[in-house]
Amino acid sequence: MRTKILKVIGGTLTALALATAPAYAGDGTSSSAAGPCGFYVSSLTNSAWYNHCNSNVNVLIRVERAALPDYDLCVSPGETYLGKHPEPYDAWYKGVLC
Repeated sequence: MRTKILKVIGGTLTALALATAPAYAGDGTSSSAAGPCGFYVSSLTNSAWYNHCNSNVNVLIRVERAALPDYDLCVSPGETYLGKHPEPYDAWYKGVLC
């Protein structure tokens, strides 16, 4: 009986966590006709992009590059071109608004 109750509680907590998780930039979900949220590479042009899917705030991202120094960039909602891949090889939300 105790094991069954613990399984039910664990399943309920997991479902609650998934249902209430906030959607941050870079969460991998898709927005309308744009690319996926966060960093992605266009397979057509081999270009690196950051798609900020929140529609009402600007955020600070970190752009990581292969041979050049990394840098921070304030991005508005929508897609931001970062350069030809693989020079920018990743970009991620720093948890800061700008």
